[in-house]
Formats: sequence, C-alpha cells, structure tokens
Amino acid sequence: MRVLLRWLGQAVLLTAVSSLLGLLVNAVRADGLPLVAKRPYEIYTDCPELIAQAKPMAATDAAGILGAVQVIDARGIEAFAAGHAPGAISVPYSALAPPGKEQIEPLRAFGPGRILVVGDTELDSGQLLAADLATAGLTGVRYVDGGFPAWQEAGLPVEGAP
Repeated sequence: MRVLLRWLGQAVLLTAVSSLLGLLVNAVRADGLPLVAKRPYEIYTDCPELIAQAKPMAATDAAGILGAVQVIDARGIEAFAAGHAPGAISVPYSALAPPGKEQIEPLRAFGPGRILVVGDTELDSGQLLAADLATAGLTGVRYVDGGFPAWQEAGLPVEGAP
C-alpha cells in the first residue's frame, strides 16, 4: 500500500512540475498561447461540401423540360440497367468516392441549368450527387424530388426496362 501511495504522490508531483514548467515557458515566449481566448470560439461553421445546393424539382414538372436537359442517373449500375430515363447518363453516386474530374468535365458542355439528376430514395443519391455537381461548379443543377420512383409514378418515359 505504501508503494502505491508513493507512486501516486510522485505522479502528482511530476504532473504539477511539468504543468508549471509548461506555463512558464509559454509566458516567456513572445508567441505564447493565450490562456484565455480574446474572442469567443466559433463552434458552428458551415460544412464546405454543403454550401452549394442543387434545387429540387417535382417529377411532374420534369416532363416539360425533358428535351432541354441532360438526365444524369445517380443510382447503381444494376438499377440503371433495369430501367432509366431515355438518354440518361449513368454516374453512380458513392459517398466514399465523389465524382471525379473525368466524370464532371464532360457535363460542363451541357451548360448552366441543363443537368437534371435522378436517384434512388434509400440514399437520396440524386440530391447528394446534384449537390456534389453544384459544389464542383456546375450551375443550375436540379434533381428529381423522390428519385426514380417519383419519375415512374409521374408516368415519365423509361427505357431499358424488361
């Protein structure tokens, strides 16, 4: 028991001496750290990935602009193969691997306001991919609210379905 108390006393003494030495060195240094903040800390800041937002569009409203936009399908390859919007480009969304330059650069050719993203409802891949594209600098990106199920419910054309 005595040995344990001696170790505990030595640990407390070592902690106190090192803390005092650290405070002393900090006080002597010209660029020492302030012990009290000069202004309140900003705890909340916007996440840079979410600053650029894409706009939602109802599937029923998408019917009127189909010839004027390029549809991007954010669902997985299997879902895309099972049925997709006519002429859609497959760009499967992955939260771990956002679209690369080789996928984004060709989309710039369609121009501002000419990208419509369709995704799934489980992950909301359409909204997430659209936000990634908007963050990458594509302007006027829209996504179908409710994803491909809403597309089908609105009676919009589907190709590739069995």
